[in-house]
Amino acid sequence: MKTEYLAKFNSSGCRETTVVSGVHYTTDEERQAYIDDGYIPISDEDYQHYIGNRGMGDNGTGYLRDPKTGKPVSAPPAPPVQATEEPTANVPETELAVMEGMVDMQSRIAALEAELAKLKGGK
Repeated sequence: MKTEYLAKFNSSGCRETTVVSGVHYTTDEERQAYIDDGYIPISDEDYQHYIGNRGMGDNGTGYLRDPKTGKPVSAPPAPPVQATEEPTANVPETELAVMEGMVDMQSRIAALEAELAKLKGGK
């Protein structure tokens, strides 16, 4: 039995899921249930495009199913990202004071450890 792929696409042509003969269905009745649920047969080569094994298309965004031809076509470019203001940290003053105290405490501990090492004959 030749491997058959049945794929389901959303209204934009994006592949949502794929089932494979011999894995997800083995009988004509099981296959028909997928067809009745909106799955369509696609070739192995088309499947390889949809999963990215044939590159990411002309725009680097993968492939969609063309509703007219039923074949993979390059997806449109991703929309540009709008520049936003640099996010600012909104840390409460009490948390900031605790963090600063911890940093200060760590430097004091390091200084004490260095002093102790000198007393014990180290550098």
